[in-house]
Amino acid sequence: VAPATARAGRSGVPAGPIRRPAGLAILKSDPFTKFTFEVDLRSEEPETLLVRDVELIVDWQSPTRFYYVHLAAKVDDVHNGIFLVNDADRKRLDRPTSTPQLKDKAWHHVKLERDPASGGIAVFVDDMSKPALQATDSTLQSGRVGLGSFDETGQFKNVVVRTN
Repeated sequence: VAPATARAGRSGVPAGPIRRPAGLAILKSDPFTKFTFEVDLRSEEPETLLVRDVELIVDWQSPTRFYYVHLAAKVDDVHNGIFLVNDADRKRLDRPTSTPQLKDKAWHHVKLERDPASGGIAVFVDDMSKPALQATDSTLQSGRVGLGSFDETGQFKNVVVRTN
């Protein structure tokens, strides 16, 4: 998929019976299975807002069935983690013990590796050799990719998806 640039110009407003991100842009494509998803991203929100976020969406099948990687300036049960939305409220797949990845307004290069056969989801930020976030789940086996925020704004550029 060719490189692309996007900007979340308005924040999303979570609504409906399922707690999930609200401001998403999903790539119009055939579903991906095993792939690497890379993007440069940054939050547009003030650095003092610890819950500000940007997200990578993977295996998107519908507005109520997808995984998302939530990058934020703090770590707790709902921030800075890997989540599954499967026709129910989001479910955290990793432990909330990671290091916050979005503490500034700088551009960060993020690489996500997805392998449905093993269930692996690994997220690398900037020059990390070990994943910043990692989870294993095989609920969803394929889908589209996207970008967004739970309820803030961010910028995205150099979006690339490579099938493995």
